[in-house]
Amino acid sequence: MSCNNKEEYSIPTTYYYRHVSTKCGNTKADGRRAICDECRDNPVKMREIEDIQVCVDKDNAWLRSAGWGEI
Repeated sequence: MSCNNKEEYSIPTTYYYRHVSTKCGNTKADGRRAICDECRDNPVKMREIEDIQVCVDKDNAWLRSAGWGEI
């Protein structure tokens, strides 16, 4: 699905921002998926990422309907 590139982003702290990097495809601190520029520019990779997200959303909807929390 994703590559081994790292995506860098900033997390706000009390007085400044902390710079963090995470592997492409992993979840960032705000809950969104980290996607590097190389994968973002590749339509095939983006389609794979979107398909996986659709499956995750369906799994979470089923879990909520059963009274469980999200994954």
